[in-house]
Amino acid sequence: RGTPKGQPGSTDADLPAFDSSKPVDGKYIVAGAGTAAEPFEITWDLLLLASQTYQPRYGKSDIPPQVKAIDGKHIKIAGYFAFPLASTDARELLFMLNMWDGCCIGMPPSPYDAIEVRLSQPMPGGGKQWVNYGTLSGIIKVDPYVQEGWLLGMYLMEDGAVDVGM
Repeated sequence: RGTPKGQPGSTDADLPAFDSSKPVDGKYIVAGAGTAAEPFEITWDLLLLASQTYQPRYGKSDIPPQVKAIDGKHIKIAGYFAFPLASTDARELLFMLNMWDGCCIGMPPSPYDAIEVRLSQPMPGGGKQWVNYGTLSGIIKVDPYVQEGWLLGMYLMEDGAVDVGM
């Protein structure tokens, strides 16, 4: 006997294969092929799925198959971004579901609704834009960063690009 799919103790072999052309769990449809020419066009709902099964401080360590399926793939996602406050180089940013200025405006992101990004080219203007909304594209890496049981980060992107604006 095996453990029922999706239950504690189940393995990846117990989970259904991911198919981007079909609804995932009857809800998530991911357009694209995960390539540079045809990236997966994902939403924050897909990234937030990990919050249901990946919570290290509670002993939960399962990353959903939908999230695993985008690891190492080209993606596009819309959202807000902020540069480090002390940075003079506009090469790194935090790409987020909600607007946050790093201080007083908006809500700080959780590890599930933020992507740490290193841009392939510095942002023109040194990161001093009036608009902090755009579309991020690049290869996403699902790489949980855990310290003493606490999840501090979940998603990374090297060589990313941001198309600023709506």
